[in-house]
Amino acid sequence: MKRVLTLLVTICLVGLVSCAWAQSADNSTLNISKPVQDQPKPVQTPETAPPSGAIGKFPLDIQSRGSDQSGTLLSYKLKEEVIASKLFELTASEKKKFVLHVMSQPEFPDRPEIASIYSIVLVYQEDAGTLTYYLNQYQGQVHPEAVPAEMRKILEWTYSNLKRFNYLLEE
Repeated sequence: MKRVLTLLVTICLVGLVSCAWAQSADNSTLNISKPVQDQPKPVQTPETAPPSGAIGKFPLDIQSRGSDQSGTLLSYKLKEEVIASKLFELTASEKKKFVLHVMSQPEFPDRPEIASIYSIVLVYQEDAGTLTYYLNQYQGQVHPEAVPAEMRKILEWTYSNLKRFNYLLEE
């Protein structure tokens, strides 16, 4: 019971720290207000998504913090998959884009090789001098053998959110 409580507290702390980190990363404040809810739409996974010409590639940047083994591997594999993707375009340019802030740490500090906990904050950024807008967040746990499965979950979550906020890229 104590381990479960410790895990829940740690996950909450990682979420709070990642929100603060995302806020200070661009020297801007986050818009924490909830986005307007649309009618629920059926979610398409990247495997069942329409061709990239229908929506286009989403400009995405991945910024990660953490020195733990599983979290570092997860962020590396995420970047690798986004580069090869037909749905996302990995970009670090100063134009309109979505940014995934990934923060990870060992689940058990005395045994860092076992597993990592991570928190992801999705934000929208017009450019470097403009306010960064908070869109959503995601948390989880990963161990080295589960990195590919966890990466797919994160990319599916990212794709469904980016489809929802696609209107932000329109001129």
